[in-house]
Amino acid sequence: MEKRKLGSFVTFIPGINPTRAENQIEMKNIIYYDQAAFESDFNYENKVNEEKTTGMINKGIALEAGDVVISNSLQMATIVGEGNAGKVPSLNFTKVEFRSNALDKQFFVYLFNVYSGVKRQKEKGLQGNGAILRIPIKELTQIVIPVVPIEQQKKIGSSYNKTLRIKSKLNKYTELMEQFAYSVLEENLKEKRQDE
Repeated sequence: MEKRKLGSFVTFIPGINPTRAENQIEMKNIIYYDQAAFESDFNYENKVNEEKTTGMINKGIALEAGDVVISNSLQMATIVGEGNAGKVPSLNFTKVEFRSNALDKQFFVYLFNVYSGVKRQKEKGLQGNGAILRIPIKELTQIVIPVVPIEQQKKIGSSYNKTLRIKSKLNKYTELMEQFAYSVLEENLKEKRQDE
């Protein structure tokens, strides 16, 4: 199996520093892509259709639905949903710009988040001090990935995407079941107090 560096498929664009951007006249009234936006995209709360994620990414600074973004603190990637389109990635995020259709976006997200070979390379590339370590962009471009035919990439990426969707739905059902169980327990306590 062929292996190549991520830098031969994508360009990593760092998010902007909000304090510096607000000092520039043309950068007023920006809505930033933040951790809550990342989590809503990662948990499929406002996902874009799979078909829309296969094209080339616009080279603008604002995110579009279907763009891939990396959370620098979590070292996880997701695809931007329609609800977060138009937001600008802050310093805590890195936009992934695909230079060709040789690497499927969902396959990239799978490799970046789950694939053991990439996880090991990410761990080795972590830098910084304190609680939050980050991978510099230079290190990201050096991550070596397996290259398989695009049809196989799409199958793997789609399977990973479907798994995440199911997991997200199961998490929502678990929360609903917990809320229901807690309300039943609380009602039991109220009934016991009234009986006394």
